[in-house]
Amino acid sequence: MKNITLISVKEIIYFNNSATSYPKPTQVIKTITEFLCAIPCQTDRGDFKSNSGDIIFETRKLIANFIHSPQHQNIIFTSGATEALNLAIFGIDYNQSHIITSSTEHNSVLRPLKTLEKENKIRLTIIPCDENGFVNPEDIESEIKSDTKVIIINHCSNVTGTVQDIKKISEIAHKNNCLFIVDASQSIGAIEIDVIENDIDILCFTGHKNLFGLQGIGGLYIKDGLRLKPLKVGGTGVRSDYLFQPENIPMYYEAGTPNVIGILSMKIGLDFILFTGIEKIANKKNKLYERLICGLEKFPEIILYGVNKKNTHLSVLAFNIKNVSPADVSYILQHSFNIITRSGLHCAPLIHQDIKSMPEGNVRVSLSYFNTFEEIDIFIATIKQIISELNK
Repeated sequence: MKNITLISVKEIIYFNNSATSYPKPTQVIKTITEFLCAIPCQTDRGDFKSNSGDIIFETRKLIANFIHSPQHQNIIFTSGATEALNLAIFGIDYNQSHIITSSTEHNSVLRPLKTLEKENKIRLTIIPCDENGFVNPEDIESEIKSDTKVIIINHCSNVTGTVQDIKKISEIAHKNNCLFIVDASQSIGAIEIDVIENDIDILCFTGHKNLFGLQGIGGLYIKDGLRLKPLKVGGTGVRSDYLFQPENIPMYYEAGTPNVIGILSMKIGLDFILFTGIEKIANKKNKLYERLICGLEKFPEIILYGVNKKNTHLSVLAFNIKNVSPADVSYILQHSFNIITRSGLHCAPLIHQDIKSMPEGNVRVSLSYFNTFEEIDIFIATIKQIISELNK
C-alpha cells in the first residue's frame, strides 16, 4: 500500500449499517437504559412478575403484525439471524433429499447446508446469480428434482443490496411441494414484507440492523402447521415437573433465559419505524444511495458492483478502486478520514465469484436513515482525494 498523508475529518461517518445499524434511535437508547436501571425479574418465574412478560408478548405481536403473520405465537425469538437460520435448517428432517439455495447467501446459510451435505444428509444445488447479484427464478425452477424439499433464498444481498423476487420463487417452490425459507436479515425493517402474500414458510431475521435493536437478538416466523426440531431444550419457566420440552409454541423453541433487553430494543426500534413510516425511511435511503452512485460513477478508476436499475436495491453499494486492495481503501477511509466502511467478502464468499470481485472482495457502503447528504458528499470528495493521491 502506498503511504498516503491525508487530512482527516473530525466527526465519524458510519457507513457500515449492513453489519449493524448506528446510531440507534434515541428512544431505543433511553428505554433500554431505563430498563437496565430497573429491578430484574425473569418472565413467568417466581412469585413476583415484572413487566418482562408484557415486553415479550407485545414485541411478539408487533413483529407479527409488521410482517402480516396472523398468529403472534408463530414468532420465535433467538439470539439472532444465525441461530434462527440454524433452527430452520437443522430443524427439518431431510432423509438425503435435495435442497436449493443461491450464491448470494450469507455463511449463516451456506455453512449449515454444507455441514448437512458433508454428513450426507442432503444433496445441495447452489444457483449462481448474475453479475448484478440477481438470482433468476427460472434458474431455480430448472434445478428442481422430484425430491427437492427446501428452497432457501437471501431476500436481500448484504454485498450488493440486490433484492430477490421472493414472490415468484415462492410460487415455484410451492408448485413443486417445496418448503420456502427466506433470510430477511437485510430486508426486515427496510422494505415491506408480507409472509402471507409471499407464502413464506419460514422467515428468519435479526434485530440489530434495520430494526434498530441491540446485537444478540433476532427471530423467525414459522408458518402454522410447520413443526421443526428444536435447536436447544431446557428451562422454560413453566411445567418444570415435565422432563421433556413443552410442546406449546413458542416455548417449544425458546428454552433458556429470554434476552428481554434485546427484545425490548427491537420493539422500540420497530416503534420508531412505524412512527416514522417505513416508506419515508426507504425514500430517504434511496435518495442517499442514488447520490452516492451518481458521485462514484464519475470516476473511471471506480468499479461498482450490482448497480442495475432493472433490479430492486436497498441502500447497499459495493465498489473497488482499480488496482487497489479493498482492505487498503477501507483502512485509509477509517484511519485517515474517520469514515467507517467494510471491506472483504462480507461473510458471503460465493457471490463474489459471480460479480467478479474475488479474491479480496470489495468495499461496502451501507447506509442508514440517520446518514446525511452532507456525509455522502464528504465521502465522494474523500474518494476523489484518495484516487488523486494514489495517481501521483
